[in-house]
Amino acid sequence: MHNLAVNFGKILDICKKFSKNLVNERGNLPRRGPVLRFSDLEVIALSLTAEKYSIDSESLLFSLLEEYHKTDLPNLISRRQYNDRRKSTANLCEQISNYHINQDF
Repeated sequence: MHNLAVNFGKILDICKKFSKNLVNERGNLPRRGPVLRFSDLEVIALSLTAEKYSIDSESLLFSLLEEYHKTDLPNLISRRQYNDRRKSTANLCEQISNYHINQDF
C-alpha cells in the first residue's frame, strides 16, 4: 500500500509553491464565510494524489483514507464537501497540474 499521506504532503508543498499569489495565507481561494479547516489547496492536493495513484472512485479514496490515514489527515472533510469543493477549485487545480507537468520534478 502506497502511503497516500506522505505523497499528499509532497503534492501539497508543490501546490503551495505554485499558488502563492492565487490563495490567501491559509491556502483558500478568496470567499465569504467561515474559515475552512481543510483548505482549498488540500482539496486540490488530495485530488492530484488520487489521480497520481489512479484512484478514480471517491468512495475508494475515502475508504482508504478512513482505514489507513485517519490520524494523518485529522481535518479531512466529507466526500460530499470534497466533491463540491473540488468543482469550485477545478480551474486552480488545472493550473497547478499544468505547472507540475511542465516542470522537471
